[in-house]
Amino acid sequence: MGEQIARESVQLTRQDGQRLGSLIVDPRGTELLAVAGDLPCEFATDHPGAYGPLIAAGVLVPSSGSLRTPTISVVIPARNPPPDSFATLVGNLVASPWVDEVIVVDDASQSPIDIDIDGIVIVRNTVSLGPGAARNLGAQKSTNEVLLFIDADIVSIDEELFSLLKLLTNHQIVALAPRVIEEGHLSPLDLGPSPTMVDGKHLNHLPGAVLAIDRRHFEAVGGFGEDLRLGEDVDLINRLRHPDHLVIYAPNSVCVHHHQPLFTRLIKTATYGYSVGHLRRRTDLTLIPQLRDAPSLAWVVFAPFTTATLAALNLTNHLSKRLARSQQIKASILLLDRQFLANASLIVRQLGLPMALSSLVSGHLRRSFTAALIIEVLHQGITATLYDLAYSIGLWLSIGLEN
Repeated sequence: MGEQIARESVQLTRQDGQRLGSLIVDPRGTELLAVAGDLPCEFATDHPGAYGPLIAAGVLVPSSGSLRTPTISVVIPARNPPPDSFATLVGNLVASPWVDEVIVVDDASQSPIDIDIDGIVIVRNTVSLGPGAARNLGAQKSTNEVLLFIDADIVSIDEELFSLLKLLTNHQIVALAPRVIEEGHLSPLDLGPSPTMVDGKHLNHLPGAVLAIDRRHFEAVGGFGEDLRLGEDVDLINRLRHPDHLVIYAPNSVCVHHHQPLFTRLIKTATYGYSVGHLRRRTDLTLIPQLRDAPSLAWVVFAPFTTATLAALNLTNHLSKRLARSQQIKASILLLDRQFLANASLIVRQLGLPMALSSLVSGHLRRSFTAALIIEVLHQGITATLYDLAYSIGLWLSIGLEN
C-alpha cells in the first residue's frame, strides 16, 4: 500500500521563495505563485501541471521520499576521452552500489579505448556516429529502468544524484539533470543553484553532460536525434516534455566537469548558441531571441529597461488589494531589480551580437548595450557575461546562415 501511495504522489520540501507578506512571487519573473498558507504538503502527480509554476520557480521541490531505488544503466559516449580522468570515472561508476551496469561507447577514438576494469561493456564504432547515435547505441545494449548518460569528460559524479533517480520511478518525472560545474572555473554547462524544471520560461533545456531519463519514456520518443551533431540534448528534452510529465533540474546534486581553458569554454558556449539557432524550426521551446515579459523586441531598441519598470508596476498594481502599502513598495523595488537583471542578461545573451554591431552607428543603442553589459557584469561577473556574448555570436551566426 505504501508503494502505491508513493507512486501516486511526491512529497515536497519547501525552498526559500521570495515571500511578500502571505504571497510568494516568482523569483525570476513577475508571476504570483501562491499564498504561503495554501502550499500543499504533497501533490498528486496525475496532474503535475497544477503545481508546475511552483516547481519551476523552485518554491516547491519534489523529494524522492519513500520511492524505491530503480535499476540503473550508465551509458558513456566517448571519443578521445581525457586519459587522466576517464579511467577513474569508469572505475568509480563500476564500484558504485547504485549502478547495475556501465556501457562505454567508443565512438571511433583515435586510440581505441581499452580499460582493464571488470564489469564494463565496451562497444566500438569504426566510424564516428556522433554523440546522439552513440548514446542511443549504448541505450540499446542496456537492460535497466533508468538510463544515466554521462559524458566522458565528467570528472566526478555526486552520490546524491543516485538518490534523486528514485524520482524517475514515479513515471511522472521523466528526466532530470544535476548541476554541472567545472574544476576551478564557471562552467558554461552550469545552470545555477536554483531548482526548477524545463517549462520554456525558467529553463528550456537540460545539458546532456549528465542526464538521467526514464527508459520507458526515452524509448517512446525514439531516443536522441541521430541526424544532429549539435543540440541533440535540447531536441530530446523538447520531445520528452508533456503536460503530464516533468523534466527536472536538481542542483542539490553537483557533478564536476573536466577543466578547460577559457578559450575552449567560450568556443563551446558559442557552439551551444549555434545549435539553439539551428533547432529553432525543429522545436517549440523558446529558443529564438525574445525578451521576458516584453510585447515585442522594439522595446530593446527604444527603451530596453522600460519593460522592467512596466512589468514590476503591472504586478504590483494587480496585487494592490492584497498587499499593504509598505509591502507594495517592497514588491515594486524587488521586482524592478529582478526585471532589470533578467532583461539585461537576455539582451547580452540573445541580442548581444546585433546590438554590438548596431551600437557602432547608434549612440542610443551603444548606451543601452553598455548599460546591459554593466548590469550583467555587476550581477553575474565578467566570465558569465563573456559566455553570454559568445552564446549570442553562435546564435546569430546560425540564424544568419540558415536564412
